[in-house]
Amino acid sequence: MKPTWEQGDVQLYLGDCLEVLPTLGAGSVDAVVTDPPYGIEHVLNWQKVHGYDRFPEMEGNSREFDPRPWLRFPTCLLWGANNYTRHLPRAGWLCWDKRCNENADRMFGSPFELAWFRAPKRERVFKIARIQHGGAVNADGRTTKRVHPTQKPIALMLWCLEIAKYPDIILDPFMGSGTTGIACVRAGRRFIGIEIDPGYFDIAVKRISEAQMQPRLDGI
Repeated sequence: MKPTWEQGDVQLYLGDCLEVLPTLGAGSVDAVVTDPPYGIEHVLNWQKVHGYDRFPEMEGNSREFDPRPWLRFPTCLLWGANNYTRHLPRAGWLCWDKRCNENADRMFGSPFELAWFRAPKRERVFKIARIQHGGAVNADGRTTKRVHPTQKPIALMLWCLEIAKYPDIILDPFMGSGTTGIACVRAGRRFIGIEIDPGYFDIAVKRISEAQMQPRLDGI
């Protein structure tokens, strides 16, 4: 299967990741770094509770996520993994602390998020504020408009790449708005992204192509 969009070190596929994956070829990916739709609608009526009904419903969000197809990759980092722990072996945990200060536990939405990471390392915490009412913080400290309900800050995904020791080729099978791809572009790493929703795919193409026109980070 040919990429739907390709430019530089980035290949993006519009489609179902489980259908695209077998076509990528053995050894074509060094690491999986992703934030899958982990069934938050399955647990509670999240869209209405948190006021995100302005966003399209995410594919796969109404059932529990099964991470097992992705666990075959030696380097695998999965956000939202506390929602599907029964499918995961023991490994390290990463925490994104979203609080603006130590007393902000009653902020809009959850004050933290967890990711599972296959590594015999101790747990680690990254702190960067989620701007209330929908913003996200970039690596340079500026805020950007939120275009996806579970959009992650670019700085957070750069931290994930650092934790994973900057693999050469990173796959995000649930690309969303393309933040992992932006982090890979800034770190000078090859990126393969897959997204099933055409609207979010187009957003990811726009954001990643814009990132490719910016300077890369030094010292990586």
